[in-house]
Amino acid sequence: MLVPALICAGICVVLMRLGLFSLFFLVPLGFSAVVYGATVAWIAFVMAVLGNGVLTVALSPGGLAGVGLDLLYFTVLAKGFTWIMAGNPPWDAIPALPSVRTLFRLVIASVAVAIMFLATTYWFGRDGFSAFAPRIDPLVSAYINSMAGGDAVRQSFLEQTLTTERVIEMVVAITIRGGALFSSVFLLFFSRQMAFLMARLFRRKGNGTGDLSGFFAPRRTILFLSFGLLAILFGRTLSLQVVEIAAWNLLVMCALMFLAQGGGVVLFNLARKPMPLLLRMLLGVLFAIVVFSPGINAVALGVLLALGIVENWFPMRTVKPPQGM
Repeated sequence: MLVPALICAGICVVLMRLGLFSLFFLVPLGFSAVVYGATVAWIAFVMAVLGNGVLTVALSPGGLAGVGLDLLYFTVLAKGFTWIMAGNPPWDAIPALPSVRTLFRLVIASVAVAIMFLATTYWFGRDGFSAFAPRIDPLVSAYINSMAGGDAVRQSFLEQTLTTERVIEMVVAITIRGGALFSSVFLLFFSRQMAFLMARLFRRKGNGTGDLSGFFAPRRTILFLSFGLLAILFGRTLSLQVVEIAAWNLLVMCALMFLAQGGGVVLFNLARKPMPLLLRMLLGVLFAIVVFSPGINAVALGVLLALGIVENWFPMRTVKPPQGM
């Protein structure tokens, strides 16, 4: 029990410090939950937090604020993800604590991560997003030069309209209106699916399938989606920014649920057709290319979102499988 937990925790901490590979740092914790069970997963979480804490204090060149931010970021994400994958800790001090459906654990953890991100950005960054201005300036200048194409008049117009301050304002507006929440959901859901994939590749048997084809959004999601749209209009009309921001985040969460349901429709119908393993892997690669291709991904995601919404009235899965989330 301790050996697999230690290995998974070690890989988690190492991945966290490998640049682009840090995107996968939660996957070992999910792998431990799928293959070895909840107890091993929570032990791995504790070990990973301790290991990350030691390395952060020993290697971090920043001050106390930087160390605190790193520890908070790692702990909140790791604990939220372990809870998603393994449920309540086996040593929970409240035995009567009810079990929460995986979907709602994902929602709660994503909201917590988004709030942490926004709070730490403003708290540790002092001036908030303005602290990133020196990094944004060169990017804005390069974009203006490429768009101007040597035209002095066009370049002057772009320099006046596309300033670093306006870019920061736009980033802030998007982030607080669902951007942070979307990023949190994407990271946690991506890590979850990768954990199940790794379990299939390295271990034939695991606890659960992680199959998206069995996912159905809660029945009242369409009502919350409609309410979110109305609340956005209400907030903008009366200049109630707090209402508008909350409504945008509600809308993003509902849209993501329907997006997942639309993906479930596609996967369910593909699974009914006999297909060699190689072709299934190629389809998975193609799906990843589509998701990360600008322009194409907007159309593809729009289609999946529409499928998820339409299925509320026109069932597209003839035999409703058990819910996977």
